[in-house]
Amino acid sequence: MISKFCQLSILQIFVLFVVLMSPIPDANGQTKSKKPNILFIISDDLSAETVKCFGQRQCETPNIDSLAKTGLMFERAYCQYPVCGPSRAALMSGMYPPSIGVMGNGMSKRFTQILGKRPSMSQLFKNNGYYTARVSKIYHMRVPGDITAGVDGPDHGPSWTEKFNCKAPEWYTKGEHEHLTNEKLKFDRNKHYNLGFGGAFYVVKGESDGAEQADVLAADKAIEILEKHQDKPFFLAVGFVRPHVPLVAPKSFYDPYDPKKMKLPKKVADDWKDIPKAGISKNSNRSGLGGKILQQKKVTAAYYASVSFMDAQVGKILAALDRLKLRDNTIVVFTADHGYHMGEHDFWQKMSLHEESVRIPIVISGPGIKPGKTKSLAQQIDIYPTLAELGGLEIPKHVQGKSLLPIIKDRSAKVHDEILCFRKKKDKLIRTEKYALLTYGGTDEVELYDMQNDPRQYKNIARDPKYASVLKQLTSKLDARLKKIPVR
Repeated sequence: MISKFCQLSILQIFVLFVVLMSPIPDANGQTKSKKPNILFIISDDLSAETVKCFGQRQCETPNIDSLAKTGLMFERAYCQYPVCGPSRAALMSGMYPPSIGVMGNGMSKRFTQILGKRPSMSQLFKNNGYYTARVSKIYHMRVPGDITAGVDGPDHGPSWTEKFNCKAPEWYTKGEHEHLTNEKLKFDRNKHYNLGFGGAFYVVKGESDGAEQADVLAADKAIEILEKHQDKPFFLAVGFVRPHVPLVAPKSFYDPYDPKKMKLPKKVADDWKDIPKAGISKNSNRSGLGGKILQQKKVTAAYYASVSFMDAQVGKILAALDRLKLRDNTIVVFTADHGYHMGEHDFWQKMSLHEESVRIPIVISGPGIKPGKTKSLAQQIDIYPTLAELGGLEIPKHVQGKSLLPIIKDRSAKVHDEILCFRKKKDKLIRTEKYALLTYGGTDEVELYDMQNDPRQYKNIARDPKYASVLKQLTSKLDARLKKIPVR
């Protein structure tokens, strides 16, 4: 009896050992015994051009820069739709916008029904034993309305073990206020929506240290979650709302940015002459910034202040990760939902298929990931399969993105010959290593740019006979790709 008992105990111990060890591959294809944690951080309306480590030199982002030094920077990464709701639906589903059926902010509520039983990015980890938490804006939230109301927005319940909203004053923060554009605003603190602040360059230099602001509340909650759930694998998703307008930050974050010293993007004579009407995005003329250089510089300074304020919150979370000794087993991702125009071509904000509006920062840091930079093409929907593979999980069949693990192992590797971005029903971008083709539905509504010789997209070569074969080839490639993408 004693012998049988001993044999049974050894068997039980062996089974327990196998379960606990659960070997999974790291970035170098080696195995490790403990499931990696995931810390996913996303900023709202952040231009990759603004982040200092991605090439900008006016705006200070020391904490994102510090993270980038520990991980891999994807210098040519692109969103799938240059608007908040569709881009986030694509990100979390791993699917192109036409396939997930979210082609506008107002369609975000369709996400849960259309995704159905297929797991979202965080839900995949939840289904595999992870604690998953959302802090603030991951799926679409209306800013500032859903923040002043402190509500979910069109969230996806199955994604999370727990979720936390961050109610904050936004536009009615106490401090120095200035409206830099021409929208008609309604100042009604008893209402949250249709007040006009969602697209206005409305600036608030807060008189407090910012403790009441959504991004500070989000960082504090994230740190609380890290402290509470550090002993089991977690997928912690933290959404910062800055630098989305209104541009609210403590005055101390505005002080380093003197509007008079701000440098604006290069202006080109007749810049719009070769851009189709459909390609003219929200611009200086429509916003009341046309010819008002000081106003444009004030917008720039306020945007940078908001970015630096957001960056400070990133730093707080990363410091907590180090304090808790979690960094060695945590994969950290920093990204944005889409890009942002800051006066390029006299365009402002998002909703454009031009480079500044569709390019996003992606930094992936973690165990086994060697620091560096890569110019290999990457997409927003690649984050889902990349994290799944880094976590040793099977990539669901519905995911249309591609794992970036080959690039993590070898930054000269390629997983894409081209990437796709969508806007509305007819507007599309196909971006290769050398060219960018923007189409708007009509035969004359086309832009083609040589991204190696004209990275700022000043010269539309779509009608240049020398590039007729390039235009034909890219058009055919775009059509072929679109035929393979199911439309909801």
